Amino acid sequence: MRWWWSSLGFICNQLIIMNNQTNMDSNLINKLKQDSRYLQISIPYDKEDELIRFDNGVMNELECNVEFTPPMLNAEDQLLEFVIDLKEGKMLNWNFEGDYMRMWAKVCDGGTYTLLDSEKKPIWQIRGYVPNKLIPPFENGYGDYIELAIEADGKVVDWPAMPDFSDFVADGRSPEPIKTNKWHRAEVAYWQVRGMKLSREEIEWLVEKLQVLS
Repeated sequence: MRWWWSSLGFICNQLIIMNNQTNMDSNLINKLKQDSRYLQISIPYDKEDELIRFDNGVMNELECNVEFTPPMLNAEDQLLEFVIDLKEGKMLNWNFEGDYMRMWAKVCDGGTYTLLDSEKKPIWQIRGYVPNKLIPPFENGYGDYIELAIEADGKVVDWPAMPDFSDFVADGRSPEPIKTNKWHRAEVAYWQVRGMKLSREEIEWLVEKLQVLS
């Protein structure tokens, strides 16, 4: 019988821990709802990368225009960076000469998503997969995709009236400095070559990249 009481005690202890975690999660969600006013999105960008596409709803004219530069491009850090007003569902400082722009991106775990307060100070952050409970597409984003349709005034089509912050509770953390695309690429290179036998040319390439970052 002693083993039975021991098992029961373990189960009760786990239930207490789960209940405490649920209360903590609920408190964090309430705090994020209360304090979050903006969402900053930062994702690596390479003009030659086919995993990020833009169009204006007219035969993909933007893709065909070799001179097209995304209005949210941070060229120095090779990032697409933009801020959305969570209450208004609207891009801040939107500057696009057109009536409509659509962005489709397969980001996977390469993005950084930061919740900002009313003074635009960072309060909570996800680094990695897309929080698709907050960012479209909601039903089939799978944590990999971002799809935004943006009107002339910066309004994001079908932005949720009641933002869902549950992804930030599950995977979030206190904010950290956002890595440039150079750092992101170095991390990817490291994990790709780890445990593999490199050629001299590959080693020289990796050393060169790391010297640029130092």
